[in-house]
Amino acid sequence: MRSALLFIPLLFLSLSMPLQAKDADIFSYSFPDTDGNSVALEGFRGKVVVLNFWATWCPPCIKEMPGMQRLREAMQGEPFEIVAINAGESNAAVSAFLLELDTELTFPILLDEQGLSFGTLGLRGLPTTLIYDRSGTKVETVLGGREWDSDKTIQQLKSLL
Repeated sequence: MRSALLFIPLLFLSLSMPLQAKDADIFSYSFPDTDGNSVALEGFRGKVVVLNFWATWCPPCIKEMPGMQRLREAMQGEPFEIVAINAGESNAAVSAFLLELDTELTFPILLDEQGLSFGTLGLRGLPTTLIYDRSGTKVETVLGGREWDSDKTIQQLKSLL
């Protein structure tokens, strides 16, 4: 809980920053899903990827989830994927949270139970979203919540296709 409190001041910021988080090769990482299967991010290479780091205790994270689902639906059939990685919570907590959501999420939900992505990727708060183009280059870091299904965001992402 103490580590969660360190990030609260950053939760309500909504900034867009080019290339601010560490430029680690995100596609070299694997994370378990809620069924315990290891998911290699390498499998998303060649797509535009919206990589969202979130937590169940984070109000802006929860608020943006339905918009992410609508974005995924708007981009259906395109080389595009949203991947949400829960930072620092147990599989049981994440699974229980997903069952209570009003919106069914059809994009991959992965787990970073130890919260290692904060140090490895230089994340400074939640939600943090990293956007990658089809060549695997990070083009944007978004700190804070966003309306993911807005016309402006959809057009920005389509321009990366």
